[in-house]
Amino acid sequence: FAPRVPAMPTAPTPAACAGAALLANIAVLANEGKSSDARQACDQFLQLHGPHAQVFYWLGLLSDVEDQAAQAQSFYRKALYLEPQHSEALAHLAALLAAQGDTAGAQRLQERAARHERSVHSERKQ
Repeated sequence: FAPRVPAMPTAPTPAACAGAALLANIAVLANEGKSSDARQACDQFLQLHGPHAQVFYWLGLLSDVEDQAAQAQSFYRKALYLEPQHSEALAHLAALLAAQGDTAGAQRLQERAARHERSVHSERKQ
């Protein structure tokens, strides 16, 4: 058996760097209250890079801020489909469900988030 040679770390591709920059830009625009620009940046990201949990989370948050609860819920669910333990999407969808009176649904999401947080915390201890 030949000894294993560790793989050389690869540099991020230009597309990955562009995607990360676009994600950072979406966050800046959303945090500055530039909802329309943030939505356009989200659409651009999805066209260039395909589905991404963080982008669907931002679209959910932007919809939530604009009192478009059904649309927000749909985007949060898409984020969770792609990344089932996306903590921000779990928290915001739980809050949205609670506000709509679905306390059982909200509680399930909160428990899911808590389980994930405990597992991450226990992994860090090891």
